[in-house]
Amino acid sequence: MAQEHQQPQSNYSEMAEDFSDVFEIHINPWSAVITFGRRATRPTDDHQFTVRMRMPLQQAKALAVMLLRNIRSYEQQTSADVDLPSEVLQALKIAPEDWKRFTAS
Repeated sequence: MAQEHQQPQSNYSEMAEDFSDVFEIHINPWSAVITFGRRATRPTDDHQFTVRMRMPLQQAKALAVMLLRNIRSYEQQTSADVDLPSEVLQALKIAPEDWKRFTAS
């Protein structure tokens, strides 16, 4: 009798949830590290980093592709553009032409 392979069920009951409006990315030959946190509300305060995710570079690249695919799908379904002010693009060192290329379907 053949045994049927079942997909594992996801259990999110013990998972913490947080909000992030600031992040840092560090990459080395072994992995990517993405640290998430909340932006300081006063200029003299430091950002409060709350979560650090480490993953193999292959997973980070797959995550980037899947995020792009999902954001493009959202923009198409809602006819909304997810955009950033030019000041934010400058702070992140993202050239406007790179941003336009990223958001183009």
